[in-house]
Amino acid sequence: MEVAKYSAAISTRAWCRLEAYSTIMSIAHEIKHARRAVAFTGAGISAESGLGTFRGKDGLWSRYDPTEVASIESFTRDPRKFWEFAREIGWIFLTAKPNAAHTALAELEEMKRLDTVITQNVDGLHQRAGSKHVVEIHGNAGRIICTRCSATYATEKIVDRITQQDVPRCDKCGGSLKPDVVLFGEPLPERAFDQALRKVRSADLLLAVGTSLEVYPAASLPEIAKKGGAKVISIDSERTGWDHLCDYKVNGPAGEILPRIVQAIKITF
Repeated sequence: MEVAKYSAAISTRAWCRLEAYSTIMSIAHEIKHARRAVAFTGAGISAESGLGTFRGKDGLWSRYDPTEVASIESFTRDPRKFWEFAREIGWIFLTAKPNAAHTALAELEEMKRLDTVITQNVDGLHQRAGSKHVVEIHGNAGRIICTRCSATYATEKIVDRITQQDVPRCDKCGGSLKPDVVLFGEPLPERAFDQALRKVRSADLLLAVGTSLEVYPAASLPEIAKKGGAKVISIDSERTGWDHLCDYKVNGPAGEILPRIVQAIKITF
């Protein structure tokens, strides 16, 4: 009986590997023959770079109340509370390195197989991996802006000011400084989101990586792509509530799966 169970387990694992291989080869074929492929990424793609996701049982918002530390209302009311939170997690953003998933998307762009990366992330890792066409719909933590005069600073250039002042101040007007990221309660940057919409509407394939699609209006992008007739592919370490939209779905680490897809594209006709 134990031998039979063991054999059945081996057969199940072998079948799962075969099924995953078949799916990856199919995805490679779809990307290779797409007229315009666009990637849409969320926090899950950066998890392997040491940046924790925001949602889920171990996500950042399981330890912090976003309405208290990351909303524009709380920032306006008491920016010190936001900056305490930002200083606690900020060093991770400054020291994080792109992982194999970021590099794979950059390689797809270089191979002319990927038009654009639309990202919900604010870590700048896509650009540091080599992606040149990136639309950031939630901003970039590598920039700091003045809430009064809109002066812009590179975060790495004013680290001393950020670490030493309770509320970092603009040296031009004295206004409160804020990372150039979208806080809860703020609208998305209109220009970036309009660009994302145009890219999605013109795509015939959307490759979604590491996104739970729980925040609108960003979550509407795969729906728009699907309604426009695009193939929708999802790569995520967890099952999501939008799996029904997907033509292909692979569960697992993006840093393992995306490089396999790139290699498959290179060997497929």
